[in-house]
Amino acid sequence: MLTQLQLLEQTIAELKARYNITATELANLKHKLAHDDSPRQISQLQLEISQSKDENNALHARIKELLSAQDELDKRLDELSQDNERLAKQNSELAEKNALAISRAEVIQTWLSKIDNQNHQ
Repeated sequence: MLTQLQLLEQTIAELKARYNITATELANLKHKLAHDDSPRQISQLQLEISQSKDENNALHARIKELLSAQDELDKRLDELSQDNERLAKQNSELAEKNALAISRAEVIQTWLSKIDNQNHQ
């Protein structure tokens, strides 16, 4: 009977130790739950996600505007390139006509010089 009593006392001591451990764990858990800020963190993260989405949408709108502006500038550049080619061609034609006019003027000047020389003799 004494051994059974000693076993019972030992079992009671183990139960008390387990109870103390469980009570400590429960107190820690209650403390942790009381100081748990997961809902605040979740709200903060949701707000950040919302702000990021808004920024993303604004950036996409800006990109669309810039692409549109780039298309317009590309079209204007094409127009200016065509105008430049046309003007270069006209300039070349005018340079040829000018050279021809100078050549003819030189011929006429030579004739006039010959006529002038004949009249002076």
